[in-house]
Amino acid sequence: EILNDILDLSKIEAGRLELEKEEFSLRQIIEEAVDLHALRADASNIELNCHVPFVLDGQFRGDAGRLRQILLNLISNAVKFTEQGEVQTSVRCTGETARNVEIEFTVRDTGIGISPEVQEKIFDAFRQADGTTTRRYGGTGLGLSISRQLTEMMGGKMWLESETGAGSAFYFTVTLEKSGDKRAQSSPE
Repeated sequence: EILNDILDLSKIEAGRLELEKEEFSLRQIIEEAVDLHALRADASNIELNCHVPFVLDGQFRGDAGRLRQILLNLISNAVKFTEQGEVQTSVRCTGETARNVEIEFTVRDTGIGISPEVQEKIFDAFRQADGTTTRRYGGTGLGLSISRQLTEMMGGKMWLESETGAGSAFYFTVTLEKSGDKRAQSSPE
């Protein structure tokens, strides 16, 4: 996993990472990412849930694998840094044209939170909150950097809101193409 992260980071920085364009179910991508963390969340007594509105229940075109990678990273971090409470993944449409939709994802947790001074640097490669965080929770500090860069490659952005001791919310947007599925072409609610 660490080697894959380093390879991804190298490809992104060299401008050699190419995004795929395939048709996929947004609901399925989100539910799979959440389900992959269900056992770990359950073992820690953390409630893990997701919300996908009906208007986004159809098919879209984009890089499903990279979108899944971003979600897996954010959900994994949320579960890792939450000792009690919940992790919720939600999605909503924030913009639409005849061909594309802008979708905003939120991964919110009731975990340890992130101090304001660390928030400024949290998306830098190899950066974590501090040495004690690395020793206690593990990780390389690459996931958020790669996720942010992938988000930007998909026409979006990533940001967070957090308060020490009160949890975090990571947000990101991506632009996806609409497919022929009529439900994916409905106006946002």
